[in-house]
Order: sequence, then structure tokens, then C-alpha cells
Amino acid sequence: MSEWKEYRLGNIASFSYGKLPKQELLGKGEYVTYSGYKYLEAYPEYNCEKGAVILVARGVGGTGDVKLTTKRCFLTNLSIKIDLDNRIVLNDYFYNMFRQENLRYLDSGSAQSQITIQDLSNVIIEVPSIDEQKRIAGVLSSLDDKIDLLHRENATLEALAETLFRHYFIETPNPDWKEGKVSDIAIHCKDSINPQKHFDEFFSHYSIPAYDNGKRPTEEQGQNIQSNKYVIPQNCILFSKLNPHKDKRVWLMLDDVQPNAICSTEFQIVKPQNDQWLYFLYEWLTYKENYDEIASGVSGTSGSHQRIDPKVIFDNECPIMDKETLLQYNELAKPLFEKIKSNNQQIITLTTQRDSLLPRLISGEVRIN
Repeated sequence: MSEWKEYRLGNIASFSYGKLPKQELLGKGEYVTYSGYKYLEAYPEYNCEKGAVILVARGVGGTGDVKLTTKRCFLTNLSIKIDLDNRIVLNDYFYNMFRQENLRYLDSGSAQSQITIQDLSNVIIEVPSIDEQKRIAGVLSSLDDKIDLLHRENATLEALAETLFRHYFIETPNPDWKEGKVSDIAIHCKDSINPQKHFDEFFSHYSIPAYDNGKRPTEEQGQNIQSNKYVIPQNCILFSKLNPHKDKRVWLMLDDVQPNAICSTEFQIVKPQNDQWLYFLYEWLTYKENYDEIASGVSGTSGSHQRIDPKVIFDNECPIMDKETLLQYNELAKPLFEKIKSNNQQIITLTTQRDSLLPRLISGEVRIN
């Protein structure tokens, strides 16, 4: 670590708060919102370049997160832009420094979570030479690129599966099909288990945070898992009843589910009466019109925690159709979903490797020649 040098961040960077977009742009076009910044798809106006380093200065759950913008965007007043002296530290290297160990410890602790420029200025960092920063960032970026490629391939495969679904069941419906409900072709599985009664046993825990963290179930010992959970069968769908109008969480389970798999009771388990109807059922529940109708049934007094009654899922209208059409669609869709499953396994492997390697590279424990 003798080559590493220590710097006060305020001596090697300048800082600026973002500001909201012009009022007339808000609500126009399409934009994707992230913590502290917005990507406007339809307008060229922006105040932050691609590849900029920002810190979420205040916001729900994200205060202290360091991010790299992936395209030009509006930086809002929730974030601070960090303009680094790139002769000393590179943007992508700085981002990786705080990717796991974020800056949440700088939070003022006041009623409104916030980090100030003064707090940020006093942060002390230790960095290697620019050449080594490039090598480290290059290794991590190559893993990120592979992960991103697999995600993009999955998005294409999912779009193909939806196109097939639309062709078979939306655009050319058979007039002989009868009106029915999801409950006519699916079972609501509610087998419960108390993991703490299995003190030393390890479970694959499919939780809401696990879904949000790249659909990566966690391995946890029974003694560390609070409250009852549902036992997950093979070939089923986990449909989140928590804030479905805000966050779409629908998790497809295939025939590789482990015997110790459990899920949060925030997920409702929808299992087709025939495993060969699984892909149709998944597409039916995730099809935008059907999903939005289910999600519109939220209730609850808390704005941040609203839920649907599971009955809404199973009462959703669903045609009762001939088995031949279902099986034909299943055979066409199966290789697409099998490939998605294979890609997801690769994503988990690569992400685990990256997350294990990252702190060792940043600390200097592992050196790259």
C-alpha cells in the first residue's frame, strides 16, 4: 500500500447541488427517475453529463449512495455532483470505492436525512496511481459489461415471449374460449413454515430485498429469519402484494427450486394446476393491462406500504381455453424461459465474483499487473 496516497476530498474535487428541471418539462415526454436524477427520453436538455459522479444527498433510503450517470440527465436538488480532479482519481474508480462501502455514515442524523457539501469535503480517501486505477476499473467494468449484456439478452427474450403470448391469446382469441378467472387454472399455495423452529437449517430466502437486489435469494440460517414464511413449490409464480402499483415484483420459479426454498409472506404463490400452463400464467399476470388491473386494487392507510388482497390476483379474469393452444404456446416459450434462467444463473455467478473481488482490489489486497 506504499504507493497509495491519502487526500482530503475537498482538496481534489469541487461540488455542486443539482436543480430541478424546468417546470414545463416535468410531465412532458417520458423519463426514468432514479435517486436524485432523471433521464428525459424525449428532450435534449440536461445539466449532467454521462459518466458523472453524484452523491445522493437526501432521499428515502438512498442517502449516501454514490452513482455514475449512464447517460445525460437532469441532476435534481436531491444530489450533489462531484467533479473530481481526474489527474488524481478517476470517476469510475471513485464510484467503485463506494459501491459497497457507501457514504451513509455522513448522514447528519436530523429528522430529514441529509449530507452536506461540507460533510463531503472532509472525507479522506486513499488511492493508488492512475495506471493502477485504470487497471482496477477495467477489470470491474469488464464484469459489469458481461452482466449488462446478459440483462439485455434477457430483456430481448422476455419481449419475444410476450410477442408470442400476444399473438396466441390477445390478438387472435378463439371465440370458443370461455370466460373464467385465474383461480380456474391456478392454486393459491400457502404452506407455512417457521424457520426459527429449524434453528440450524439453512434456507434459500426469497424476500422483497432479494428481488430488488437482482433477484438473488439469500442463504440464511433458520435462527436468523424472523416470522413465518411460505414454502416455495417448483413451477410457480411469486406475486408481491406490497405496493404493486409502485413496484412490479413478479418472480417466476421453474423446476430447479431447492427443497429449502422459502419466501416472504409479502409474496403470494400462484401455482398452475398443470405445470405445462406455467408460462401462459406468468405472461397473463405480467401482461400490462392485467397487471395494472390487479395493482389498482391496493388499499391501506400508509402511503408507503399499501397492499392488495390476494383474492384480487385469483379473481382476475382469465379465459378458459383448449389445452392444445396452451401446450403449443408452452413448447414455443419454454426454450426462451430456459435461456433466461441460464442467463440469470450466470448473472448471479458474475455478480458474486465482482462483489467478492471489488473490496480486495480497492484495498490493495489483490494487485493487477
